[in-house]
Amino acid sequence: MKKLLLLLTLLFFMLPLSARQPVKGYRGFVDWNNDIRSQNTDIGRLTDFYTGVSTSHGYQITPWIYTGAGIVFECSKNASTYYYILAPFADIRSDLKFGKFTPFVDIRIGYNFSDYSGMDITKDEGGLYFSPAIGYRFNWGRKMGVNLGVGLTLKGYSNNPIFIYTPDGFQFWKYDNGVFSYFSFRVGIDF
Repeated sequence: MKKLLLLLTLLFFMLPLSARQPVKGYRGFVDWNNDIRSQNTDIGRLTDFYTGVSTSHGYQITPWIYTGAGIVFECSKNASTYYYILAPFADIRSDLKFGKFTPFVDIRIGYNFSDYSGMDITKDEGGLYFSPAIGYRFNWGRKMGVNLGVGLTLKGYSNNPIFIYTPDGFQFWKYDNGVFSYFSFRVGIDF
């Protein structure tokens, strides 16, 4: 708790530091991603934590608008099984500047090719990947910046059919589709 309080205090004093607006041309990002979700199940409350990296490369159209493409890879380990998110995505970002305050808004949308659906043990066929975030950009040299962001990650899944028996002896296949939502935290650099 003391480390978190120290980090928040440092951020509070660093907020007045402004970042230069990005210039027109190539721009790249490398981020460390963390996603967490918690859900109530029949066997109790389960928490799913993913960590990994993402990269995005594209073009800064104006000082406020960036568009590009990237890929994210995140991994989670529950018991003896690894779960992961592997998603190529399109990235749209807006770097704003209000005096010395330099926030950003980032939206990533793509397709998740993950192997498993997190806490579920059935095979996953993948689905939507959508990750909007807001954050703050700090200046780090002439052409680099440090980005801190929080947001939401939506990970779609479509399970293979599950064979189910009913009490009266009938059997049928059940398909399970849905979306897992995660709280996200990103730390990265842009160049």
